Amino acid sequence: MSQQDTAGLGGCASAGLGAVTALLLWSASRRTHGHMAGGFEGEGRKISVLWTELPLVVLAGALVPTLVWLLALRLLGGHGRRPVRVLAAVVCAAVALALSAWCLHNWANPARDTVRLSDRTASDLDP
Repeated sequence: MSQQDTAGLGGCASAGLGAVTALLLWSASRRTHGHMAGGFEGEGRKISVLWTELPLVVLAGALVPTLVWLLALRLLGGHGRRPVRVLAAVVCAAVALALSAWCLHNWANPARDTVRLSDRTASDLDP
């Protein structure tokens, strides 16, 4: 298998894995549940997140690990044997995927006790 084939297959695999991971994290979050569940008889339901947040989350999930994968292959292009370069690129892409998943989780599930928008005794994030 040539280096271009390796880069292509690894890039596609990292894009697919990143997109699926981002989609699963976003769909299981409190933020998404709050937007999609709504209140009494659907009051407060914000379906617009399906065409605003969802495409951006999936796109970022697909692009971040793929760009790190390709950057790692590019930077290690002439150094060492091919299996070592591929293994280093896999590790870099996995770290980027884990870091972006952690960032997405923290953005989509804000801590209820630390966010204060007013002087109310209850959390401002409670519906």
